[in-house]
Amino acid sequence: MLDYKTLLRQLCAVMSISGCEREAAAEVKSLVGEYFDSITVDSARNIILYKKSTKTTDKVQKIILDAHFDEVGMIVTGITDTGLLRVYQVGGLDRSILPTAEVWVYGKEKLYGVITSTPPHLQKPGDTKAPEWNEILIDIGYSKEEAEELTPIGTPVGYYNSGDDLLSGRITGRSFDDKACAAALICAVANTSADELEYDVYLTLSAGEEVGGGGAKCAAYNIMPDFAIVTDVNFAKTPGVSETEGGKFGGGPMLSLSAVTDRNLTKKIIAAAEENNIPLSKVVEPTNTGTNANTLVFSREGIPTAVLSLPLGNMHSYSEALCLDDAEKYIELVKIIVKGACSR
Repeated sequence: MLDYKTLLRQLCAVMSISGCEREAAAEVKSLVGEYFDSITVDSARNIILYKKSTKTTDKVQKIILDAHFDEVGMIVTGITDTGLLRVYQVGGLDRSILPTAEVWVYGKEKLYGVITSTPPHLQKPGDTKAPEWNEILIDIGYSKEEAEELTPIGTPVGYYNSGDDLLSGRITGRSFDDKACAAALICAVANTSADELEYDVYLTLSAGEEVGGGGAKCAAYNIMPDFAIVTDVNFAKTPGVSETEGGKFGGGPMLSLSAVTDRNLTKKIIAAAEENNIPLSKVVEPTNTGTNANTLVFSREGIPTAVLSLPLGNMHSYSEALCLDDAEKYIELVKIIVKGACSR
């Protein structure tokens, strides 16, 4: 049996900055390969975990469970005369939290680095705005010549492996967006026997979501599923998030109500949650879910799609936060879905 918290920590330690997803496949396979019939990588860098149903029916439907596996990060764009690395964002980052942040620089060697910061004593009055990207520099402790050799232009940079346990069953870490959902899907499918599966399951750890999406659509075009569940993190109700924008920690998974998603499939998920006493928060996202569902639903001749999310605090930071009870309820609901709760 896979343990969610352990698997999440392991997946978050795997570097998968957008554009580098293919390199993560071997590590994913070493962690969970024994639980699936196959793990492959397609030309769009999607990592596809397949588990076949052994139910003896005339035609077994195919379901895609999608969680994007790419994470936000940075890329080296230049090196100063003193060996500091210039970088630019890959995906949406908040520049205001970057000064003094710890990072991994994935060059010819994996190097520890720290983003530089101007001490408050030397800041000028009114200097409160976030630094521009041309002002963000990473110190790895090397000269220009050494840095050019070890971390050439184009080297990816990611947040340092941070994370710890909070009280009340909450944990923090980096790249929970969207490895929190990836780990939940993997646990749900791995811990469900093949003879319990109502469908052939294609669990897509999709590429490129943080830089515009597209990976999930490519996977779906090839797989041609009967329907899909897109999973992603959504905003938790934390300071700065209004009551109507987020889900409550401990309130269970979040389900999108949107013009993008399939109403019939969404209703079946609501009914399954109610029947099994699983708390479910509903979030209204009228015309845009902000997830892979936006393109997946219009792949090939169209794919009925629903969006199931986990509430997350501090999104796109090095200290994202989630509630383990929400994740366990999420896993329970996904298990019910793959056992047939959403048969069409």
